[in-house]
Amino acid sequence: MPESTSKAGLAPAGHTGNAQMLSRNTKSGKRAMRIMSFAQCIDFTESQILNTMFVSIQASLKLADSSLGYLTAVKRGVETVSVFFWGMLADRFRRKEILVASTLLAAIGSIITGFSQQFAFFFVVTMIANVGACAMEGQTNSVLSDFYPVSERGKAFGLLRGLAYSGLIFALISFSLLADNAPAIGWRIAYWGFGVLGIIASITIWFGMDEPTRGQTEEALANVSLDVIKEKESQAFNIRVAMNQFRVPTVAVDCVNLILMGFPKIMLVNFSVTFFVMARGIREGQAILISLLGLIGFITGSIIGGIVGDRMGRVLGEKMRLVTGHFVLAVLVGLSYVIFGIDLGPLAIYMVVAFFTAFCVEFMYSITRVVVSAVLLPEVRTVGFSIGRMADSIGSVLASLIYALVVASVGINSSVLWLSVGGGVLAFFMYFAYYVTFARDAARMQQQLAERVA
Repeated sequence: MPESTSKAGLAPAGHTGNAQMLSRNTKSGKRAMRIMSFAQCIDFTESQILNTMFVSIQASLKLADSSLGYLTAVKRGVETVSVFFWGMLADRFRRKEILVASTLLAAIGSIITGFSQQFAFFFVVTMIANVGACAMEGQTNSVLSDFYPVSERGKAFGLLRGLAYSGLIFALISFSLLADNAPAIGWRIAYWGFGVLGIIASITIWFGMDEPTRGQTEEALANVSLDVIKEKESQAFNIRVAMNQFRVPTVAVDCVNLILMGFPKIMLVNFSVTFFVMARGIREGQAILISLLGLIGFITGSIIGGIVGDRMGRVLGEKMRLVTGHFVLAVLVGLSYVIFGIDLGPLAIYMVVAFFTAFCVEFMYSITRVVVSAVLLPEVRTVGFSIGRMADSIGSVLASLIYALVVASVGINSSVLWLSVGGGVLAFFMYFAYYVTFARDAARMQQQLAERVA
């Protein structure tokens, strides 16, 4: 019997009479996760080359100390504009093809960046690479949402980012060796290698990844056949619906939270190596090793945050997923003060604290991305995730600009410390708004889907 017909007259046309979720943890979903984690690693690596090897780049191109702040701010500003454009394209057309195009753009831009001889040229081409790299996060989260239902998305999102961060372990070790042994050309080799991997990732996505049916894992569509879901979703996207995602209360709360969280995150990810070298007197190679432990913390926090969040959601309800994230955010604020406000002495202690600080950052991310996925309509989910990336970029821009403006007068020590801790404290209080908006928005989205196929 075709999927679009009812079973023995027990369900309306287009319904399967089956209470099971469609296409949950499928073989295609697992393969897509592996492939997209490779692509996501491109996104993560692009920014880490500049962050971890800035001292070498600074010497080669004769840059001022404030250049990292301004570069980071402009890069994040470019993201803010371009990521929404990529999200619109991905939801209007097929995500697979847009993901290939953005990954390839990032790869080509990176290869060209490695040939830079002057700051102006470096500035332009690294921005081009960034335009492509920033597009990946919204698309990968959108695709996984259509392979896994809400009760399993935390683990799926966590594994995706954990696998992506795992690739960075090799990258950071390589950056450390290059920075210590070939400072003049090491950063160029890093950009060239990143570009080659990006080309390989583009080819892998094109030939190896399947495009899932949008909305097939949603509870409101559990009894609806794939044929009907495809038909309805193919007609659902329009610009008005996409722009309306800015007005979803939970999305608005998430945007403010991401802007505030951008302060502690950007200090840890983008400025920590420079901080450890200049404020604590640690060698650049050793500072990169501290970042390596932070990276392992990102991997662990991403996976455990997803698993724990899913467990809390299934056993105690989705509100407990939020409560868990709130507790971890409080811990993050305390650890940010410890790592940037206290001279910890031995390198090993810095590595341990960096691990747990990064752990909390990614734990939080695995919690809030699932929350946002549950309130977004499937046909505009890439746009919705892109809005979050825009907010994250705005937070990074603000933090980077403030850093660049104050570092000369107050010093790198106080700048990094109070931007990190201050942003975290404000994010903690803003987090309470999730409790007010989430349940209502998630129920409204499911009702819209049910009415669409009634």
